Amino acid sequence: MIPLSGPARSIVDHILSYAVDSGASDIHIEPADESVRIRLRRDGVLCSMGELPSSKLDTLTARIKIMASLDIANKRLPQDGRIAWKEGKHMIDMRVSTMPTIRGEKTVIRLLDAGRVSLDLDALGIADAAIALIRQAIHMTRGLFIMSGVTGSGKTTTLYAALKELDHAALNLVTLEDPVEYHIDGINQSQINAKCGLEFQNGLRALLRQDPDVIVIGEIRDRETARIAIQAALTGHKIFATLHTATASDVPIRLIDMGIEAYLVADALIGMTSQRLARKLCPACCKAMGNLREPYIHIGCDCCLHSGYSGRVCLCEVVPVGPEIRQAIRRGYDENQFTEAARADGAFFMQQGIDWALQQGLTDQQEVNRIYDMGGEYGHS
Repeated sequence: MIPLSGPARSIVDHILSYAVDSGASDIHIEPADESVRIRLRRDGVLCSMGELPSSKLDTLTARIKIMASLDIANKRLPQDGRIAWKEGKHMIDMRVSTMPTIRGEKTVIRLLDAGRVSLDLDALGIADAAIALIRQAIHMTRGLFIMSGVTGSGKTTTLYAALKELDHAALNLVTLEDPVEYHIDGINQSQINAKCGLEFQNGLRALLRQDPDVIVIGEIRDRETARIAIQAALTGHKIFATLHTATASDVPIRLIDMGIEAYLVADALIGMTSQRLARKLCPACCKAMGNLREPYIHIGCDCCLHSGYSGRVCLCEVVPVGPEIRQAIRRGYDENQFTEAARADGAFFMQQGIDWALQQGLTDQQEVNRIYDMGGEYGHS
C-alpha cells in the first residue's frame, strides 16, 4: 500500500493522497522498535495503512516539517504547523503536530476537508424531532445556545449546518475559532492566535464592538470566556458555542463549575445539545434482521473496505431551556429532577435518537455499544 523505496517526498505525497481519497480524518506516523507504522482514522476508527522501515522515520518527518514550515532541527520539543494540500481542483487544510517519543518523533496530521462534509442539518442523519428543536432555538432573537459533546463528535459541523440556515444578508455573523474548520462566505470568521496574543477572552470582547447579531464561539474553555458569553446573551445578543461535556444535562453544571452563578446560567441559556458520531451501515451490504431489538446488522464488502460501515451519522439529543429547566438550574442540580424538567420542556433524549437511528437502519447496536461504553450514559428517556 505504501511504496517502500524512493525519496521521502514521493512517500509522503502517496500517504497524503491516499488519506484524502479514502476519506480519512487523521494520519498517524508512529515510530516502533523496528518499523514506522502508518495508520489512518476513517469514520472515527484507526486502521492500518502499512509499515515502513525504521530508517525512513527521520526523512519522512523532515519532509513533513518542511511542508508545514516547522523547524527540522528541533526534535526535542512538540511542534505544530499547517499544510495547504492541493488535491485535484480544491485545497485541503492539514494541521500537523509532532511529538517526541522514546523511539523518535511521532507525527499526526489532521485533514480539514470542508468540501467533504454537507453543511445541511437535514443531511447529518439527525432525527427530525431533534432538528425541529435545533431550528426553534437558532431562530430565537437572543440567548446562549450550546452544542456539547466529546472531542471529535462533530459539534462544529452541526453548528455550521445550523448557521447556514440564518439570513446571512440581513445579519452580521461573526466567529472566533481555534482553528477555523469551515470557510463560509457571508460569515466573518476569526481565528485564535495565541502567539500574537489573540485569545478567546480578548477576541470575544473585540467582537462585541463589531456590532454583531450572532456570535459564534468555537469553544468555551474557561471562566472568563464563559462570563463574557453569558453577559452578551443576557444583553440581547445571540450566542452559539461549543462545550466539552458528555451529555446535554452536564452543560449547566460545567458552566456553574467554571464560576458562573446558577441564576445567570438559567437566564442566559436557550438550549443545549449533546451528540456522538456513529458509523453508518454500508448500504451495499447491511442485512435486515426483521426484529425490533436488532433491525439491521453490518456485514462487510469491498465498498466499505469490509468494515460493514461507510460514513457516519449524528446521534443527537436536544434540550430546549424552558421554565422547568430554568427552575431546576436555579434550585441546584439533581439528575432525576433535571431529567423530569427536560421532559416537561419538550426535550428529545439521546435514547430516542438512538432508537430512531436503529429503526431507520442508519447504524446497528454493536456500533452504538462501541461509542457509548459508559454504563448506560444514554439511558434517559
